[in-house]
Amino acid sequence: MSGRVGPPARSAEPRLIDDVVATIALTLFSITVAVGFARVFNGWDFLDDMIVLCLAGHGSSLALRRLRVSGWIAVPLTAIITVWTIGMIQYRSTYSWMLPTGDTWALFESELEIVRQQFSVAVAPVLYGSGWDVLAAIGLTIAIVLSDAFAFRAFARAEALVPGGVLFVFVGALGTDRLRVASTVLLVIAGVVATMVLRWYHAPAPARGQRSSVGFMIPAAVGITLAVALTAGIVGPRLPGADAAPVYETSGRGSGSGTEVSPLVDIKSRLTNRKNTELFVVDANLESYWRSSSLPLFDGRTWRPPDRELEAPDDTLAPSGQGTVALFQQVRVVELTGTLIPAAADPTAATGPSLLRWDVDSTSLVPADGEDLARGDTFQIESASPRFDPDVLSGATATDAGDPIFLELPDDLPDIVASTAADVTAGSPDAYTAARTLQDWFQGFEYSLEVQPGHGNSAIEGFLRERVGYCEQFAGTYAAMMRTLGIPARVAVGFTSGNQVSPDTFSVLGRHAHAWPEVWFDGIGWVPFEPTPSRGAPGAESHTGLPPEQDTGTPADSEPVAADDDGAPPTTTPASETSDDQALNLPEEDLQEPAEPAADEVAETATDDNSWMLGVLALLAVVAVVAPTALRRTRDRRARQSVDRQLARCWTRALDALEVVGVPRSPYHTPMEAAALTAERFPIAARPIGSLAETLTEATYGIHGTDGFDVAGSYGASRVRDCRNWSRQIERAVNDSVPFSTRLRRYFSSGT
Repeated sequence: MSGRVGPPARSAEPRLIDDVVATIALTLFSITVAVGFARVFNGWDFLDDMIVLCLAGHGSSLALRRLRVSGWIAVPLTAIITVWTIGMIQYRSTYSWMLPTGDTWALFESELEIVRQQFSVAVAPVLYGSGWDVLAAIGLTIAIVLSDAFAFRAFARAEALVPGGVLFVFVGALGTDRLRVASTVLLVIAGVVATMVLRWYHAPAPARGQRSSVGFMIPAAVGITLAVALTAGIVGPRLPGADAAPVYETSGRGSGSGTEVSPLVDIKSRLTNRKNTELFVVDANLESYWRSSSLPLFDGRTWRPPDRELEAPDDTLAPSGQGTVALFQQVRVVELTGTLIPAAADPTAATGPSLLRWDVDSTSLVPADGEDLARGDTFQIESASPRFDPDVLSGATATDAGDPIFLELPDDLPDIVASTAADVTAGSPDAYTAARTLQDWFQGFEYSLEVQPGHGNSAIEGFLRERVGYCEQFAGTYAAMMRTLGIPARVAVGFTSGNQVSPDTFSVLGRHAHAWPEVWFDGIGWVPFEPTPSRGAPGAESHTGLPPEQDTGTPADSEPVAADDDGAPPTTTPASETSDDQALNLPEEDLQEPAEPAADEVAETATDDNSWMLGVLALLAVVAVVAPTALRRTRDRRARQSVDRQLARCWTRALDALEVVGVPRSPYHTPMEAAALTAERFPIAARPIGSLAETLTEATYGIHGTDGFDVAGSYGASRVRDCRNWSRQIERAVNDSVPFSTRLRRYFSSGT
């Protein structure tokens, strides 16, 4: 040891290359956090935007650090730059001179309202859009800003990865099983690399330049990474995922054993999760949509029946009109509960286990005693199935449906609804042409079950902007747009025809739930249209121009498999059974789910499929960890364990702590000079720093050097241990003398 004990003072500013390397490591970790969003979004459309956010956030922070901008200014400015980037990605069309406008804020509020309404019932995967993209970007922005501030402003190492890790776990808890193990392994690898790079970055400048330290860091990092990846590959498939109970259940809960029809609000959960639950069986001479209810009241949040009776020409069943064909049907209940009896429009006669009545509010068949449907209930129904002539419809007016409720719209209906309806139907000479034109316009939209339930004002606005939705949005938006044109309209809910298991028998499952709009024509009645792409009602071809169409599915294991009305892929994530706005006051029931493989079975299968990969990882981990470690221990055992090194470390820790309370540090001070300066500036540490300085001076200039410093004395303590105690006493004195925020920063910046 020389008379100048301890390493030189920490460099005031890291080299540019060091700063860039550390920033790249942390950016890659943030990108792996973004990859975790694959569990809540389908496809990879989101990843480009997330990478741009990571580059903008960490890149701007790097630039501000190189410009020596204070952290109190740089951290908020980094957040502002990243938020600005979100706006440029999501709302560029609303920017003026590359700056957000009032329209930007209005659109942002609208999308957040959509997410707020849908979050409690959302089922992953969700659409990358309609507010979910912005929510994901905000979450990633928070993680980026916090991790960057921890890493480069609070000098943290592994702690800088906590914000991103928390976001990753939160997304995984709400997401599907997609890439569960792969994304976790990737995150762990990136985290290990980022931690080791940050430790190297925050080391004193000479240590960063030591080739030997870097050389051993690389194989150690590779070995640790492979070992952790191996552990994740084995343990990951056995952790709770989409095949197990969710960490946080956001969906509603019921209390029975059947599947209840809750008009419109329960369609999404049926389409995605009840694909193999047979609700009822229909024996009929003709194929048809089976209507359960119609909903005329739109209050801006949901479509529902009104709280009063509408006038009707008959208080028993719907009347038989002109241009109809007789449709005889026998409906046998399997798992369908509630009080609504599905039937082809329009029923003219019906019998069942009890007396039936025609509910005028919802144009539905219901038991007169109000009792719920039960398994095995069978109903004989005759319907006058209408067949509409386009020429007759073209010559009919559409102004008076018998009650103004069929034209009512909420005062706060977004302007985009009326303006879009007017633009699309401009030049239509009659109501029928307008209805067909609007229906055909919707055929250019995209059908997707990733869109969450909702048909209120915010959902309509988002639907028209994104042009993606499923039957609930198509039907509700179509009906609202027709009303803005002064044409009466309502929403019908029920089921498509189902799987045709024999020439006259249709098996209707939960995934056949459907919604469609109906438009009023004077002197004719309610006419169904079909705006949902790839759907077509049987018997309506002449006036809709659409052939009968639905996704039929394929029977499996001699059990009827759902004809997926909306083509949803299988999922095991629970969906909502209820809503805050039930369209009808019906009792809630649990849904009988098809059996799913146990989580441990899935884990075992996944592990078996990846056994070869795990074996390779294990071998690489052994080679990469054991060999370099053994070599390092052989070469550097004495150097790493030397008394000189331990004493120098104690002295460095003491000087690091004293700098926090204003004791200047210089590489040109001898230990005794540093102790004298400490006694002057920070007297409380005078005794331990003096003892430590005397010991270091003796070790440096004494005849015997450090011989015997590591030997325990009469009281069981060695000179080296005394130095460690004095160093800790100085650190404790400093911590007791500074504010909590400074102590927190010292904790994060501690390299020990």
